[in-house]
Amino acid sequence: MRVGVTGIFASGKGTVCAMFCELGAEVIDTDLLAREIMEPGSPVLTQIELIFGNEFIDNKGYLKRRELANFVFKNEDLVDKLNSITHPAILDLVEKRSCGSGIYMVNTPLLFESGFDKYMDSNIVVTASMDQVIDRGIRRDSISGGEIKERLDHQIPLNEKIKLADYIIDNSGSLEHTKRQVIDIWKILNQNRQE
Repeated sequence: MRVGVTGIFASGKGTVCAMFCELGAEVIDTDLLAREIMEPGSPVLTQIELIFGNEFIDNKGYLKRRELANFVFKNEDLVDKLNSITHPAILDLVEKRSCGSGIYMVNTPLLFESGFDKYMDSNIVVTASMDQVIDRGIRRDSISGGEIKERLDHQIPLNEKIKLADYIIDNSGSLEHTKRQVIDIWKILNQNRQE
C-alpha cells in the first residue's frame, strides 16, 4: 500500500513520516530520490545540464541545487521544464521501491502538483501555521523567508491540498498531538490493507 504524505514547505512531513516508520511503515522520501537521480554522470543530470547550462554543475560534477532552485523558481516555465525531467525519474524509483506487501509512506512535497497522488492508495496532508512553516524552514534549511515564500508560490495552496486529501494531520501543536493523529490513521490504513 502506497500512501502519499505532503503539505506545504516545512509543515512537518518528515516528522510525520518518522512517526509512521516507528509504527512499522517504510518511508520513501522523494527529496532523497531527487538527489539520487542527480548524481554526477546520471542521465537526469545530463539532461539538466543540456537544458539549463553547466553553470549549475560544480567542478566535481555535482548539481548546485540551491543555485538551480533560485534560478528556476523565478519562472513558471522553467519550473515546469525541470519537473518534466525529474518527476518521471522519481516516480519510477517510487514504484520500484514500493512493490512489497507493507505500507509505504511516500514523503513528497509536490504530491498533487506532480500527479503522484494518482499512484497512491491514500493521501495525507500535513498542516502547520504559516509562521511555523517560515520559522522551521529558516532554522532547518538556512534560507530566507523570501526564498520560502517563493517556493510556496509554486505549490498548490494548503487549503486546496486539504480538499484533495484522504487524511489531514495537524502538526501545529505538540508532538504528542501529532503522534495521536498518526496512530489513528495507522490503524485505519492497516484495517484497509486487510480488507
